[in-house]
Amino acid sequence: MDIQQAMYPNLTLFIQAILFLVFVALVRSFLTQPYSRVIEEREYITQQNTEESIKLREEAQKYLEETKDIMEKGRKESSQIIEQAKKEAEKIKAEILTRIEAETQEEILKAVEEIRISLEEEKRKLDEKIEEVAELITDKFLEEVA
Repeated sequence: MDIQQAMYPNLTLFIQAILFLVFVALVRSFLTQPYSRVIEEREYITQQNTEESIKLREEAQKYLEETKDIMEKGRKESSQIIEQAKKEAEKIKAEILTRIEAETQEEILKAVEEIRISLEEEKRKLDEKIEEVAELITDKFLEEVA
């Protein structure tokens, strides 16, 4: 081999280079690209799932805050209802006490009136008895004197 031939590549080298490029192209089209697509799809799905989970987390946080607001509102309303019920119970209690007091006072007045009437009747009966006894005494005294 002479130096001039060694400096220039021969035809075999070109064929090998072309075959290598064809081999790389085939490997890339049949092996590398499908795997790359699968990896890209997985990355896309992972990204979508991550974005969706972030969105769902934000939505859950919003619902949690709404729930807290509703619970706080419910607590306030229940406190107001309880307070209103207590006031209503106190009002009813006062009304019942006033009514019972009035009824009791009325019964006392009625009893006093009955006692007064009974006392006057007994006094009248006593006066009649006194008059009878006085007449009997006067009659006896007049009988004895006469």
